[in-house]
Amino acid sequence: MTTKNYARSVRAKLLNISKEENVFYQSILTRYFQERLLYRLSVSPYKERFILKGGALLYAHEHLKARPTLDIDFLGQQISRELDNIKETFRNLCDIECPEDGVVFEKDSISVEEITLKKEYNGVRVHVKVGLDTASQVISMDVGFGDIITPAPVDLSYPVLLDTLPEVDILAYSLETVVAEKYQAMIDHATENSRMKDFFDVYRILKAGNIDLDTLQEAITATFENRGTAISTEYSLFEDSFATDAKRNIMWNSYLKKIKFKEPLTFQEVWTYITQELKQYMEK
Repeated sequence: MTTKNYARSVRAKLLNISKEENVFYQSILTRYFQERLLYRLSVSPYKERFILKGGALLYAHEHLKARPTLDIDFLGQQISRELDNIKETFRNLCDIECPEDGVVFEKDSISVEEITLKKEYNGVRVHVKVGLDTASQVISMDVGFGDIITPAPVDLSYPVLLDTLPEVDILAYSLETVVAEKYQAMIDHATENSRMKDFFDVYRILKAGNIDLDTLQEAITATFENRGTAISTEYSLFEDSFATDAKRNIMWNSYLKKIKFKEPLTFQEVWTYITQELKQYMEK
């Protein structure tokens, strides 16, 4: 079968999945393109240089139940953060062939830019155009630097949409470090926090019960120290007014609507559970 025929066949299968799962076809296509990029990473010399984190990681743990994500987040390790180097690395990933997945990564379309928040350097954003048969879109990857993973990156078998394709075995954040980083962000952003996804993700991870509590303690301690945040209970996050703030509750309800989360879940309930579970790690 030619690459063109593979692509046509794969596209039809993805359309069937979107109907069976009642998920927008475009979302399935995005998942597929992300998955196939991760496959190329998994068989490349760069496997240990890019550690998966963010929404794509949570998708791997929850599959289609996870919140939608439009990009892939990595922690870069032992690799230069120079834009030209990152661009060349992703060009090399795009060169890796897998005819049976039907996907073409257009390496000449790659663009890279620095990510800056609050005038501080935060990493590199990569864009690449991807095609499957007559369908195409641009996917994005964010590469951050400087964070630490406790106790170490973990092996992850990333879920594939089509079981006829080779497995995707990559390195990823531990869930304990995911919680620690999001917890630190909740505190660091204080009353300005509009990142409802952090509260949603931490709540879901803790509720799932797959966290080692000793490792979580170590991850929180290491992450807070690395990011220069003091271990203390004297933060606005722990005040009752944080949970009852009207604007924050409106943002929460809007977020649930955006991700099409149908179960009844109030911000007060989420805040109460998170603080009950995590405040203990802030007591010296």
